[in-house]
Amino acid sequence: MIAAALLVAGAGVAGAMHLGVGPMVGVPLGISFKLYTAPSLALDAGAGYSWWQDSSVQVHGDLMFHSHHLTSHPSSEGALGFYAGLGAQVRIAGDPTQNPLVASALRMPLGLEYIFPNARFGLYAEAVPRFNLGTTDQYFGGDGVFGFRFYWTIG
Repeated sequence: MIAAALLVAGAGVAGAMHLGVGPMVGVPLGISFKLYTAPSLALDAGAGYSWWQDSSVQVHGDLMFHSHHLTSHPSSEGALGFYAGLGAQVRIAGDPTQNPLVASALRMPLGLEYIFPNARFGLYAEAVPRFNLGTTDQYFGGDGVFGFRFYWTIG
């Protein structure tokens, strides 16, 4: 509900939004979506398969805060930015027909993204510490991915 309110608020301020879609390689291996609702605010979602630890299918969603001030002239040099976010993850492990393990976690992605000048293409890398919910085995975990996205202007 909070993410939807921020999406509506960001769309009203920013006008055009930018949607990025591309692969994520690492843990998990899958597809990533990012919707910039304002220059420094984005919604991120992904789905993929993780072979690490529990061999699970994972789905996540995050609210991201960006800073594109790591380059001195973002329009001519491209834009290198740091981002941090907060979100949630659901993992499903085991045989779906035989009592699968469903686990959830809070996550805090931290990353860098470079968006090329005059192109609708960006490269990113992120590390994601997470706090596993509803478990007594392992409270903390993490994921790490890199990838690229193609961007389109919408709205």
